Amino acid sequence: MYYNEDIGFLIKLVGDTIETTTNQKLKPYDITLSQGRVLAYLHSRKGLKTSQKMLEDYFKVTHPTMIGILKRLIAKELVVSEVDPEDRRIRNIYLNNSKIKKAKIDRILTHNIQSDLLIGFEDEKIAELKEMLKGILHNINTNQA
Repeated sequence: MYYNEDIGFLIKLVGDTIETTTNQKLKPYDITLSQGRVLAYLHSRKGLKTSQKMLEDYFKVTHPTMIGILKRLIAKELVVSEVDPEDRRIRNIYLNNSKIKKAKIDRILTHNIQSDLLIGFEDEKIAELKEMLKGILHNINTNQA
């Protein structure tokens, strides 16, 4: 089998290409795709308590990885980290509304990226693709040794 027929390799190429091109588009905003995804997720939570652990679980990343992303976002004053008043072991993360324009996050991270990816695809094909990708993830998670 040639590399360009290997589904896993094609998925990797798509993921790598998405990350590279998106990071280029986000460069003027001084954020990376990973940082942008965290900002978009926090925006979707509309100010609800969001712990660092919740972010790690949602994005399926390690504690040190999330710490690095959050440290950079805090340094840029895009998010704030607060100790949970009910459990001092927990840190809650919120958007710094005074420093960020929510519309910018949505526009850049959802509309532009998704629309670029899916040019020429009919709604039915997009739904089908999502279901197939979910199926692949399910298979991988179910069949791990």
